[in-house]
Amino acid sequence: MLSKRIYLFDFDGTLGDSEECSIVATQGAFKEINLPIPNKNQIKKAMGIPIEKSFKSMGADGLTANQFESLLDIFRERYKENEVDHLRLFPYVEETLSKLKERSVVMYVLSSKKSDVLQRNLEELGIDAYFKDYYGSDKVEHYKPHPDGIYKILEKYQ
Repeated sequence: MLSKRIYLFDFDGTLGDSEECSIVATQGAFKEINLPIPNKNQIKKAMGIPIEKSFKSMGADGLTANQFESLLDIFRERYKENEVDHLRLFPYVEETLSKLKERSVVMYVLSSKKSDVLQRNLEELGIDAYFKDYYGSDKVEHYKPHPDGIYKILEKYQ
């Protein structure tokens, strides 16, 4: 039986350094909605959790459904605006991915981001071609750390 080597990567904090982008976008969105602005530590602590949940833990739990959707939309706009200035690959990521690809390692990305944002970030950083597929929070029922994304990849690609 031929076995293939498969690697699964997270995006934020593993491949891409998106911390500053997330902080700027989160603080800008909360400010625009007139909510108390979360500090950097609060935002960093909530990173890795989809914003639909983490924003509620940072003080947006009292908003109406429409206000909350507006907050999410503003965050997404601010995030996209700040990607060029604040989103970076960690050192040696591209070289490492290249070496893994040369060794026929099949690679996937699982993220708490939505899949379209994840794809855009992978493309902007020039590393999308290294991955066979990617799964954002919108492709799973249960987000990380639940293994739902891993199960979906195993099922789809056997």
